[in-house]
Amino acid sequence: MAGNKNSGRLPFAPSEDERNKVRVLRASGMSQEAIAEAIGISVKTLVVHFSADMEIATAKVTADILMARYSEAIKGNVTAQNKMLEQVGATRAQEKRAPKPEKMGKKQEQKLAAHSVGGRFATPSAPKLIVSND
Repeated sequence: MAGNKNSGRLPFAPSEDERNKVRVLRASGMSQEAIAEAIGISVKTLVVHFSADMEIATAKVTADILMARYSEAIKGNVTAQNKMLEQVGATRAQEKRAPKPEKMGKKQEQKLAAHSVGGRFATPSAPKLIVSND
């Protein structure tokens, strides 16, 4: 009976465990094809149901790990405390870096390149003057 509402496959509904798995696998650099294979779904189903999870994967996984480390540090785990201090120090160091120098324009780049030409095509040096005051 074609058209029966009770026939056919049930629509896919992702679980929270599957969402977490997709985030972790994507944050670790796996391709969509490999992630779909690991979960047991098609790439099309992965894209339809997990596209938002794949976009925020790296940020979400990093935040979860940092929060877990923070929680352990607060409980008294000295290793976690040291890692948190390293993380905070590294972040501050990145913020204090000097700004990048301004990019040169085309004419400035050409002028600099013309002055740095060497070899056969270099601008000849000025002649040496020999002066004798005898």
